[in-house]
Amino acid sequence: MLVASIHRDHRNISRLLKLLNQKLAAIRDEKPVNYGLIRDTVLYLQEYAEKFHHPKEDLIYHYYISHYQDHEGVAKLDAEHEALSALTSEFAESVEMILMDAVVPLDVFADKLTGFVEHQRNHLELEERAVLPAIEKTLTADDWNYLQSQWEEEELDPLFGEQVAVRFKELAAAL
Repeated sequence: MLVASIHRDHRNISRLLKLLNQKLAAIRDEKPVNYGLIRDTVLYLQEYAEKFHHPKEDLIYHYYISHYQDHEGVAKLDAEHEALSALTSEFAESVEMILMDAVVPLDVFADKLTGFVEHQRNHLELEERAVLPAIEKTLTADDWNYLQSQWEEEELDPLFGEQVAVRFKELAAAL
């Protein structure tokens, strides 16, 4: 079911945010950090979350808005997803600069990482605590059947799926 896969994705993204918080603590403690893992985390969010997870949510949110009264501010989530995409791209550039040995003060990078993690976490919490419960309470079995019929994307999660993609092997091992 679509909503179950969204909750599963949120748990997986939370695991990635926890890993980023560990890297942030290491940066602040001036310990060595594998920035490749940070890059891979951001790459996963760009490749999977933005191409499969958010469109799946958007399908449900748009349906909800068009068929029910929007009590939970669901309509704002389109803009939120766009902002997350822009933030992720911007943060990815910062990570790439560090990996290319550009001079980036660690405190500046740590602040960017903090903002990135906080924004991602706040988005997940909004969806899990307010938006999804309201939608799950409102939508009928017929609504869910219709939505499922509209979701034709095959989801092959390259990190948390049955087969881990080669580019994410190190990240999977770190988790």
